[in-house]
Amino acid sequence: MKPIPILALALLLVLAVPASASTGGGIVGDADGDGVLTSAEYASATLAYLDAAYMGGTGVLDRTDIQDAAWVYTYWDGRPLTITDSSGKTMTLYRPLRRVVTFSGESLETLRSLGFDMEKVVAVDKYSHEKKTFFPECQGKANVGSVWSPDMERVLSVRPDAVFLYATISVSACDDIQKRLEASSPNIRVFRFDCFKPATYAGEIRTIASMIGRKDRGEEFASFYESTMDRIRDGTAGVPDGEKTRVYFEYWYDYTTVSAGSGYNEKIGLAGGVNPFSVGTTEYPTVDPEAILLADPEVVVKLAGQGLAVGGYAGHDPEALGAIRSTLIERPGWSSISAVKDGRVYVIHSDILGGAQHFIGTAYLAKWFYPDRFADLDPHAIHQRYLTEFQGIDFDLASKGTFVYP
Repeated sequence: MKPIPILALALLLVLAVPASASTGGGIVGDADGDGVLTSAEYASATLAYLDAAYMGGTGVLDRTDIQDAAWVYTYWDGRPLTITDSSGKTMTLYRPLRRVVTFSGESLETLRSLGFDMEKVVAVDKYSHEKKTFFPECQGKANVGSVWSPDMERVLSVRPDAVFLYATISVSACDDIQKRLEASSPNIRVFRFDCFKPATYAGEIRTIASMIGRKDRGEEFASFYESTMDRIRDGTAGVPDGEKTRVYFEYWYDYTTVSAGSGYNEKIGLAGGVNPFSVGTTEYPTVDPEAILLADPEVVVKLAGQGLAVGGYAGHDPEALGAIRSTLIERPGWSSISAVKDGRVYVIHSDILGGAQHFIGTAYLAKWFYPDRFADLDPHAIHQRYLTEFQGIDFDLASKGTFVYP
């Protein structure tokens, strides 16, 4: 990060951020057009602006231009930033993000982890808007619906200069939103990131951090994330295939499990488990109850969340998750399953196994599958650190929320 001239710093401190800014073609203040804003060029542009604003001069740059030039000089070393998002699209940025709309709660959560100024988020998807406990600062923001049912009129009414969409899920719906945005306002920058996939999340963290001028914070957060995931991978690396823990993972609905292609199945594998029902093309197949008994899983994990609307950040109710577990154990024939006999039946909330927090839930899975290998792994502590240090919310897990049982 470059230091900015004292004159520019003073200007930034006294001027309010305007409503919006143009996104087009070149670094503001780059007088010679070589693609680099030097300190001399920035100082000249600033003085020209002050002369025009207060001394009757003829400068053409406005307040927004000067602030954007200061930002680019400081955070991008005076150069445009070229990034490639998770859809594979490469774009060059010439101005900072000022008015952001997120259709993805995962991107919104990642922006907050990186210390992005949440005042610059002007609208969010309906699901993030409903999370009053987790996203309290978003309650007063515009609700733009979902990627499947977007309120395009409201999106355009808040005059965004950047919109975040998913990259590899709901692709046709997100493609449609992007086409409509680009047709209505070509200057809107559309970014496609998932922010929930273990294979790509660390890279997305670093890319988004560069975009918003938070590279140091991005490296800190990516390292925190990678340290957890690497600990899990290293801890399960030596387990022979024939000795991996057999896991029956049940989705929200009775006797519905997960198969290849499901993100939950991927996390079972990352945690060293083997899913007897992973074959097939259906992501969430229904299984015959007798097949579960024959598979004799060593661990059973039941998902709570949208389909079983208890727990998570919404309320502290361990008994509700406990009741779900009791219902499982009491199923006909389940007393003969190894997982039940050994007391290895667990309930986990989707808040920490899906989305940007998947690394927390995966840590729980690893500890449940291999308690000896992960004796020193503390998913609860990882979760609390994430909320306190990176999400910056006052949420004490000792008295708020319910995420696992027992």
